[in-house]
Amino acid sequence: MPPDEFTVTTDSVIDIRDALKQAIANGEYAPGVKLVERELTQRYGIGRTGVRDAIRHLAAQGIIELTENRGARVSELSYAEAIDMYQVRGVLEGLAGELFAVRGSAEEKMQFAESLEPVRNAIEASDITSALIASDIYYGHLLRGARNAELHEIIEQLHVRINQIRRVSLSVESQAKPTIDALQKIVNAVLAGDPTDARNACIDHVKASAAATLPAMARTL
Repeated sequence: MPPDEFTVTTDSVIDIRDALKQAIANGEYAPGVKLVERELTQRYGIGRTGVRDAIRHLAAQGIIELTENRGARVSELSYAEAIDMYQVRGVLEGLAGELFAVRGSAEEKMQFAESLEPVRNAIEASDITSALIASDIYYGHLLRGARNAELHEIIEQLHVRINQIRRVSLSVESQAKPTIDALQKIVNAVLAGDPTDARNACIDHVKASAAATLPAMARTL
């Protein structure tokens, strides 16, 4: 039984916001899926007041869509929005790579390099959810090493939408090896401390992903 409505704390509300956002980012709730309050209260052990607050919060971010007749559903990314997202990603991730190459410590760079192996294993096993989770860790190292709080916050705000596109990209079988090779190229440039190569490697990866993913998205429309 969920906790009483009146025992919901600020921390628990923030926790469910983050937990629900991450579940959507990982694909546990796919685009278009309806979110049922009763199921969420049972899953997260929080009252409906907290669940409703979390839903409203994520709706304000565009992650969830609220309609009078359909209730709460995970927002779907349109083809035009995906194009825009790729354009933004290229700039942001390129900057992250450039900054990491010059600002990251030797230890941070080694942790970044080591984080690629779980991504590689998940992609080779065609385990998309595990690949997304491992990719979050990989890019988390990239952002922390860049040491730019504003950049980190902007990308964090786009996290769910970026992962929705990544899920489509990872489902394109022909992209498995090119994706792994591209991520390795980013690692190599960061380890070498070359900001130009790191920036270009990030941008090239995003462009290649767009070239493979956008046609796949178009075929589903």
